[in-house]
Amino acid sequence: MALARIKNFIDTGLKTVSTPLDRTVNLEPEVGIRIVHSINEKALHVTVLGARHLPQNFGFTRVNSYVVKVKLIPGKEKFETTSKNESWPQWNEEFTFPLRKETKQKFGKSKVVEEEINGSKFIVATLYAILEDKPLIATDKKEAEKDKAAKESPKKGNKKKDGQGGSTESQEPTKNKLFNQFFGKGSDKTAENSVMERRMYDKRRTVGATTISLDPKNFTTKPPKAKHSSDVSTGDMWRPLRPICSGISGAEDRKENKKGQVELSLCQEKTDKREEGSERLVLSLHRLRCSLQTMHEHEALKGQMYIKMSVVDNGRVTHFWKSDRFTPCVSMKFAPDLATVVADNPYQGALNDVSFVVKFVSKNKMGKKTTVGHFVIGPDVGGTYGEQWKQALAKPGQQITKWQSFE
Repeated sequence: MALARIKNFIDTGLKTVSTPLDRTVNLEPEVGIRIVHSINEKALHVTVLGARHLPQNFGFTRVNSYVVKVKLIPGKEKFETTSKNESWPQWNEEFTFPLRKETKQKFGKSKVVEEEINGSKFIVATLYAILEDKPLIATDKKEAEKDKAAKESPKKGNKKKDGQGGSTESQEPTKNKLFNQFFGKGSDKTAENSVMERRMYDKRRTVGATTISLDPKNFTTKPPKAKHSSDVSTGDMWRPLRPICSGISGAEDRKENKKGQVELSLCQEKTDKREEGSERLVLSLHRLRCSLQTMHEHEALKGQMYIKMSVVDNGRVTHFWKSDRFTPCVSMKFAPDLATVVADNPYQGALNDVSFVVKFVSKNKMGKKTTVGHFVIGPDVGGTYGEQWKQALAKPGQQITKWQSFE
């Protein structure tokens, strides 16, 4: 009887859910976008409406605010919204992307033509979470208390008979000011702003992104407050935020993993010479991809991440490459020309004893290292790791690119 009552209560509770939540039963992070194409102004007006179902913490760190970056691809212009400290933020901020293409004509004249809107152009909206930084707040409070104490100390010194202590302290700031005026050192506003911006970017975490194609079929409605009669709009669209990932062929074969995946290419150099050191095997790193849940787990480790690729020959590491340390993120891109390790092949059959070990490591401020995941690519390994090795040896000179998951 008790189970039946609970079941009836759950059923009635689900029936009373309002219609806005019915459209988002999965409660995935979403962002609201409205795009207006103004033919008269030769521009796109992109309005960021808001976001919903956003994560309130990353690991053990709470989220302070959210920001949305909007960009037109292809294009160089990008805009950002103001930060909002809400789990369901509402912006309603509009950004204008000009669609003007200037063509030169005879006698130095130029003609302004509108760029065509087609399916090859996209609006990409990326949502970032800005984390709280309690240690920095604590240090700021300490510095503020020190400043107050420094200001109060000259006043106390004047009351005493020996007033030299207060006078020397008051003279030092004036000397520093004169020194800063002549040499431009000390409290520089531009330097302070750059440091603050760096801190803000270090605290950013990518929640996800959505891509909206500018296909004319999507512009089917009239905007509510149209400036011109020819303006067309996409209407209010709520799109789920997806992890940023690569669009290479074969990317759909990758599977979601709890620890993350990397995009690697393995290639055996093709040469006609039969010399020592020829036909080397090169492993290159392209991208890192993690799910939002995985990034939360990385945040809980309270450390910075890095990837290490090693060449192991008969149980001994001969070469290795290690990336710079970075904060936990959904997606990251590497330069494959620099992120490489090479296994030499001095004689026939030398690669039978060689393998590549790829590690994903977290290192905290105390220097403690935690291996998040690893895998091995080699001749005696099964699954996709062994397949990539075999395909690279069977097709010399061709790069075999695959997504590999950490175990």
